[in-house]
Amino acid sequence: MVSVVLPTVRWTSEADDVVEGLCDGDELIVVCDSPDDPVVADAPDHATVVAAGEPAGCSGKANALATGMERATDDVVVWTDDDVSREAEWLSRLVGRARETGVATEVPAFVGDGLWRLFEPAVLLFGTTGVAAENYVWGGGVAFDRTALDEDAFLADLRRTAGDDSLLSEYVDADAIQADTDHVRQVRVDGSPRAVYHRLVRYAKTVAFFEPKSTVGALVAYLVALAATVAFPAGVATVTTLVGVVAYAKMGVRRSSVLLAFPSLLVTPPLLVLGVAAPRFRWGGRTYRWWGKFDVTVER
Repeated sequence: MVSVVLPTVRWTSEADDVVEGLCDGDELIVVCDSPDDPVVADAPDHATVVAAGEPAGCSGKANALATGMERATDDVVVWTDDDVSREAEWLSRLVGRARETGVATEVPAFVGDGLWRLFEPAVLLFGTTGVAAENYVWGGGVAFDRTALDEDAFLADLRRTAGDDSLLSEYVDADAIQADTDHVRQVRVDGSPRAVYHRLVRYAKTVAFFEPKSTVGALVAYLVALAATVAFPAGVATVTTLVGVVAYAKMGVRRSSVLLAFPSLLVTPPLLVLGVAAPRFRWGGRTYRWWGKFDVTVER
């Protein structure tokens, strides 16, 4: 038996994929915001639907995950999303790996059209490969043994942050993480300028608050790369593009946006720095002010 926590306000075809992966005895806990959300009527009969209510001091997703974990009864808990397409074996494979070491994560590749194509290679090179290297877990597909956590402290922290999977990455044993690099999940994102802006601001704040030392190191590396670009633009562009091609191929992602790897790596880091200073961002229908790791204000 395993407890699967699915935060969503509406039932999707990808949520059907979650159901297809369930085995006899598994529990599916669907967490929405309000009893009036469409998912309350549309979720399958065997699902337990819980209304988390409005978040206070954390993101809506973090609030939903904390609520779902409080209702979960199994030692192994799975977090998943409602926008990830999967095959039927995904859950048994992920849970099997988690039972071996304590935590297993899927690997996401955030892909999209419009303006997102410019930022997609940089996010894949830094974010996706970071998960694939088993340094972090991804909240859209992760299974873990809750008995290995200080769960009371974890849930308390979860309810005062907007970085749910980054927080979980701190609480689990990093040496125990197994990443399923054979089944990279392509997650479609909105490529409109407004959506891209809010996504980058959220990513920037997450990295800055949870990995401050890595942020400084990345900025130093960026400045060195920028200097090299000024001196040898053609060479740096060629090497960067080849690195992008290799990374995309390794992840099994076939997209022409890989050809934008060089401009992506030039423009994304400075925009992420600016994103840390941005006053607010939108996520899931809510506006947030996030000034510190555990300093979140929810606005409507």
